[in-house]
Amino acid sequence: MSATNFVKVIALVLSTAGLMLPGAAVSGVDEDFSVWGAIQGQGSFDRDNPSLKNWQWWMEGQGRFSNDANRLGQSIIRPGIGYQLSETTSIWLGYGWILTRPLGRAETDEHRIWQQLNWKDSFSWGGLFSRTRLEQRFLSNGDDTGWRFRQFTKYTRPLKWEWLYLSLWDEVFVNINTTDFGAESGFGQNRAFVGLGVFLDSDKHFRFELGYMNQFVANETRPDVMNHIISTNLFIRY
Repeated sequence: MSATNFVKVIALVLSTAGLMLPGAAVSGVDEDFSVWGAIQGQGSFDRDNPSLKNWQWWMEGQGRFSNDANRLGQSIIRPGIGYQLSETTSIWLGYGWILTRPLGRAETDEHRIWQQLNWKDSFSWGGLFSRTRLEQRFLSNGDDTGWRFRQFTKYTRPLKWEWLYLSLWDEVFVNINTTDFGAESGFGQNRAFVGLGVFLDSDKHFRFELGYMNQFVANETRPDVMNHIISTNLFIRY
C-alpha cells in the first residue's frame, strides 16, 4: 500500500468515526455515551518445556460504564486456554461470566462457552489480526441456549516512533438462533474502533490502547442503539 493510499484509508476511517460522534444523531436510534475499560493477559504455560510451550492461557476483565458513563452497566470475566498451531495460528476454548445491569430493566447473569480461531501476521504495510469466535450463551432470564458468531479483524501500523502505533478494528456479531431471552437470529451488532496504541516497556510485554469505539446494536422490539464509547485497553503478554 502506497503512502498516499494509506492516508486516504485513514482519512476515510476518521471521517466515518466523526459522523458517528455524539451530535451526529441517527433518526430512530437511541444513543448513549459510555466508557469501557479492559485488562487482557496472555502467556505460555511453560516456554522452556517443549511439551507445554504451545499451550497458552488467557484472562480478561472488563468494566463498562454506560448512561453517559454514570453507572457500571456491565462486568465481564473471561478466561481461556489455547494451543499455538503455528507462528500465525492458534485455537482457543474458554468461559465467560457477564453481569449486565441495564437502566430500567432487571439485571441479567450470563454464562458463556466460547471457541475461537486466531490468526495474525506482519507485513511491510502493517499487522493484521483475525479472531473468529463461536459462543454458546446461557442467560438468567431465559431457558434457551443462544448461539452467536463473532468476526473480529484488526489492523495496526507503526507510526513515527517505535513505541506508538495506529489501531483500527471492526467486529461483527451474528445471532445464529432466536432465543427466549431476546436474541433474534441474524445481524446483532457491529463495533468499530479507531485509536492509538503505546508500548509501555522495551520488551513490548505491556501495551495500552485508547480510542473511540462505535457500537451499533440492532433490536427487534425496541429502538436500535448506537453507543459512543471511549475504549481503554491494557494488554499484558508473557
